[in-house]
Amino acid sequence: MRVNVFAIGVEAQDRALLHEVGVHNVRTSHCKEPGTLAMFVAERVDASGSFIVFEVYEGEAAYATHRASEQYQNYVSKAGSRLRERTAYEVNPVFLAEKLDSDTWLGPDHYYLKFARVETSVEGQLVFTESVLKNMKTSLKEEDGVLAMYAVQDQAKPQVWYFFEVYASQAAYQGHRETSHFQKYLAETKDLVLDKQLLDLINDVSMSQGKLRLEIN
Repeated sequence: MRVNVFAIGVEAQDRALLHEVGVHNVRTSHCKEPGTLAMFVAERVDASGSFIVFEVYEGEAAYATHRASEQYQNYVSKAGSRLRERTAYEVNPVFLAEKLDSDTWLGPDHYYLKFARVETSVEGQLVFTESVLKNMKTSLKEEDGVLAMYAVQDQAKPQVWYFFEVYASQAAYQGHRETSHFQKYLAETKDLVLDKQLLDLINDVSMSQGKLRLEIN
């Protein structure tokens, strides 16, 4: 599988345009591209006009198909030059799991989204990996409100992780933080984490083909 993570930004006057072409891109990809498995475009709560984009493709061929598509070319031609920021993170997927059905979701009323960047010590990578994967598996199995968890590692610096998480609601997220398995994960990894950045996100437009599952052992 291939995962893309981007940070993009637009000025206030271009937000409506970005939304319009983004909706067309995501909805059309959901309908016409079975190899485009999930796409999320979500705005940062703390930075108006700044978005995290998280995409999952079946593989390189599926990504090439998407890049050649009408909806992607429309996105690039209309919004590409309007981006004030575009940072691409080169990543490798480690754990991708959903309980989402196949659908598209438009607007801020859908779900509670979180994004995190976590850097561990080099010597702590193995212990962190074991602990965080166990926590994610348990969360998805035992918590109805945990709908999707995606974990990827930076290609150049594998001790840097990026997490994109989908919860049914803010209450579901708060409940998740209070579980014994999450508290155990925090205790097991607190001395291994060198840096942690947590972002609250608001859904703009997103989609999934449903029930994605990948785990790299």
